[in-house]
Amino acid sequence: MASTREPAFVAPSAIIALDKRPLKETFTLPDLTPVQFDEDESTHHIKISLGTSPEEKQDNSHARYPRSKEEQDATLQPIIEFVPLGRKAKASHLQVKEDRATLTEVLEIKAIAGHVSFKDLWSALYAFWIRRDEHERYPILVGASFPNRTDIVRYFLNCGLGLRYPDAQGEFDVVLDRSAFWQGAGCPLSRSWLRAPEPSPKEFGDVMGTAFPLVQSFTRSNDPPVLTTHPLRPPKPSAGTIIYSRYVHSVKSHYQLTIIDWRKEEHFSLYAKWQNSDRVNHGWRERGDEDHHRKYLQEREADPHSMGLLSSWDGEYAGYSEINWCKENGMNAFVGGMGDYDQGTHSFVGEEKFRGRYRFAHNMISLKHFCFLREFRTNIVIGEPRFDLDIIPLLSAYLPQSFRKEIELPHKRAVLFILHRDRFFSEGMFY
Repeated sequence: MASTREPAFVAPSAIIALDKRPLKETFTLPDLTPVQFDEDESTHHIKISLGTSPEEKQDNSHARYPRSKEEQDATLQPIIEFVPLGRKAKASHLQVKEDRATLTEVLEIKAIAGHVSFKDLWSALYAFWIRRDEHERYPILVGASFPNRTDIVRYFLNCGLGLRYPDAQGEFDVVLDRSAFWQGAGCPLSRSWLRAPEPSPKEFGDVMGTAFPLVQSFTRSNDPPVLTTHPLRPPKPSAGTIIYSRYVHSVKSHYQLTIIDWRKEEHFSLYAKWQNSDRVNHGWRERGDEDHHRKYLQEREADPHSMGLLSSWDGEYAGYSEINWCKENGMNAFVGGMGDYDQGTHSFVGEEKFRGRYRFAHNMISLKHFCFLREFRTNIVIGEPRFDLDIIPLLSAYLPQSFRKEIELPHKRAVLFILHRDRFFSEGMFY
């Protein structure tokens, strides 16, 4: 099938250059706990301070966006610092020969506040990887200032946050891996980007984990056409639940995904307004009256294989998205080859003020991040936007995904994009 696409323009970059980033910044973790990094420009010491979470304060301040700088700074306490040691160590992947290896200055990680919990240590790593995201791996020494020094090393190694190289100078030398961090390695459930994992530890107590077993299921449908076996999917969180949360540094705003609740007037009226706008209708073609929109959302809610979501910035709703399991999605009948755990995404920005390259990029990045986090067996997340939309070159530029081909679906000609897990976590933008 010959491609009908015109040559794409070069999309403007959505990356903030390192020399344009602040040396000191306060931001919020997924649970809205404030954290701050502060790097000395001359010595490259990095000090990490951590504040009190809304839950710990027990004051419902998590409902307000954004928390004021005064509120955040008032609770910040230094907990950890990264200090250059004056020696270098290998940071390249293990298979790289010595004559090609990259040597990086080793940082000693020191406890400022004595004993540091694993929960707070992970939070400090979050700030560290925001400040050092140009590196794939970084060598560190766990310093003697940690009373639980040996346990800290075991935490890094056993959770997959880091590894020990054969040429390590000692038992406290570890090489941290950025990709592992963004995949959720060692992440405390209370501070995870994934806010409503299933099964839920909050609901069922001290469960072993959130992995869902492989159990065969079956779906038959005429509209859309589906006839397939597939893994049983975990139940969806209830309508109105926040399922994903992440601070986006390039726009200094906190992004969240919430399962849409068509019963709520605010959710429904925004969705209907957006779908009836000329700009959104050009891509989605779901313009209609209230009954049409209500029926559409009710069907999405009833479908165990898809999820309708509202995106928001600092608590203000911005657009609508959908996430689905590809194998039992109607598209599979026309494309084929979908794997057991492949997922797909669709999205639009409804509010004009939340358009722009940085917010667009991180809306898509966050959707894909959620897909990979909620199911570790997912290796591919696809997208199939209509081939003539002006976002096509942006999707190519802002996500490390591959253009597979153009495909014919009953309702549109589409571009099939394929995003692989390894590329997403090694090349994706999280700043």
